[in-house]
Amino acid sequence: MGTGEGGGAYSVPEEDVRAMLGLFAQLGKSRKDPEARMEVPTFQSRLSALPVRAQYTLQQALAGLAAQAPNEKPDKPMLLKLAEHVAIRFALDSYERGELRVNAVKQLLDRMNAEIEGLRKILASQEDMMANAGLSVQSYTELLDQEFWAQVPDENKKEVLTSDEAWCVPPRNVRAYLEDMLRRGELKTVNEILMKYAACISLDNPEARRTTAIGLSDLAELYGSGDGSALMDAIRRLGNQLAIEREPELQTLVSAAFVRLSQEAAGKRCYPAMQQALASLDSVEAQRPGSTQSLRPRIGAEERMPEFVEEALRSGQIADGMIDILTLMPKATLHYITSRFGHCGFRDDCELLSEIVRGLGEDATQRLVETLQTAPASEAAETVGLLTLLAPETVMKILPVRLSQWPRTSHDRTIRQLSSAPPERRAALLVALYDSLDVLIRPLAIDEMGMSGRPECIPKLLDLAANEMTSGFTRVKAIEALGRLRGTAATTLLIHIMEARQLWRWQYPEELRVASAQALMRIDANTGLEKLAPCGFDRKDLILEPTDPDPNVSVIRQRRYARLKLGRNLVATTLNIRENFRLSIPELNLGGGVGSGERHLAPGSLLTFKIAHGVRHIKAQAIVRGARPQAMAFEFVDMDLEDRARLRKLLMELGGLPMAAQATNRTRRRGRMAMSKN
Repeated sequence: MGTGEGGGAYSVPEEDVRAMLGLFAQLGKSRKDPEARMEVPTFQSRLSALPVRAQYTLQQALAGLAAQAPNEKPDKPMLLKLAEHVAIRFALDSYERGELRVNAVKQLLDRMNAEIEGLRKILASQEDMMANAGLSVQSYTELLDQEFWAQVPDENKKEVLTSDEAWCVPPRNVRAYLEDMLRRGELKTVNEILMKYAACISLDNPEARRTTAIGLSDLAELYGSGDGSALMDAIRRLGNQLAIEREPELQTLVSAAFVRLSQEAAGKRCYPAMQQALASLDSVEAQRPGSTQSLRPRIGAEERMPEFVEEALRSGQIADGMIDILTLMPKATLHYITSRFGHCGFRDDCELLSEIVRGLGEDATQRLVETLQTAPASEAAETVGLLTLLAPETVMKILPVRLSQWPRTSHDRTIRQLSSAPPERRAALLVALYDSLDVLIRPLAIDEMGMSGRPECIPKLLDLAANEMTSGFTRVKAIEALGRLRGTAATTLLIHIMEARQLWRWQYPEELRVASAQALMRIDANTGLEKLAPCGFDRKDLILEPTDPDPNVSVIRQRRYARLKLGRNLVATTLNIRENFRLSIPELNLGGGVGSGERHLAPGSLLTFKIAHGVRHIKAQAIVRGARPQAMAFEFVDMDLEDRARLRKLLMELGGLPMAAQATNRTRRRGRMAMSKN
């Protein structure tokens, strides 16, 4: 058997090794059964009678066992471990001398294991432990096989793994070998081995196909760790074999491997590999109708579709091949994106979602148009934002007609959706739709006009501000919007509202005059300063002012007013619901606030409430925005101007100086669903 290097000159017959294993079994039996006791001299004599080459194999096994002893736990009897080492040493030497083909290693170890099994049964404690663990005789053979390949030199492993006999190497050993290569950066060789291993699924030998199918499932993570080429190749080969495999057991194993690798492709967002999986399923279905019905749900492409979209939002880009996958499930994709669009807080996210829909094809956009035209109000309103990016002219034609059929809540959702549109489109749509809107939603539309930064809104706003029949709250909103847009055409009107007197008092309500002064200061600061004192204003009266839009931020809804954290919580009581409740309000401004109460209402609900303030209450109407545990945001939609003036004074008393509403106060986090800001 050689010269101490494991191999060369001597060849040991298999019968001699099996005889040695039988001797170990007799020794084990003598330790358990006094009647069969074998004395030490007898054992030594029989051992000496073995051929020299067999004794040398035993010496090598003992040396290997001694080398492992310091590091291994005593999980099995030493005699049993020695028998296993002898079997592995014999197989390894036979393989290295070329006497044993790769595909015959497992059969040899299976024969060796049959001899060792007698020893295991004698050593009952070990046998019981393994039985309790559910291990069979076949499992022992596989363990010996793994140990054999663990001792094969790396250069021999590579030679086998790049051949048609790659399937002979147990998956555990393949994994260990490839992981070591990955640590060394040998990516090309890893890819080559993975492809060669996958190619074994089409070999004529049924055992090769069975072993390869099991191995591919075990190695799925490694296939998903590269550039995707090996994963695509393996899925393609499995699909081809699945279409022609006729043995029921192998059909099951190949199907399981196909599903596992397809799931790995989905989990690693390898869209080309996923596309290959779905294409392979179509091919299999064409050749074997009905055979793929159980496979499609297990692959879970449709279930993972939301994950794909969210991943794109987090990364800020659409990965290669993702659109191709989504086009295979357009209905589910469109439904999810339409819903997700309504929760986006940033313009970049809205544009990315619209790009996905555009990639789904013209049919997807047409389906959205049909939804806007014919669906119930709550469903149709959710398409407005996407369609303003995809088909703005169509929205302009359809929406005014549909608004007349919708309830207030859908009008509110429409304005919220329009906030995601580009400024020029948003401005044109808001002006065109204004007269079709519910009266309580119109102030919100006016705010959007002012925040759009577009001068096209100025004529409409000027008409609203000048019309004495317009409600006071709406006129204030229109004047604030004119100030945001720097509408110079409103200068004369603003001065008139500030200066006009009626006998001994000012003609217009204080809140309307304050809003006019603030707008004039933005449009023409010099004129505004000249008019402040004659009109009875001090600069501190104008501190709580509307905020200007920042055209450089990605956020969809910028704050209309600066945040104010109150010195003490205010208490508000609802007035318009069946079971009224109280709200504790720690944050409030002229646009709305955040409160906590005993109940939570759905976003879009209309609230009428009063805020306790001295003898007189401040009454307002507001729409519920984001509702979270312990907090509910709301936005004012109507308020008597006297109540608004009292609210302004209360905020000055409790809120101190406003916190600046700048883009730097709101960090960009991909995929974030931003709540409304007042």
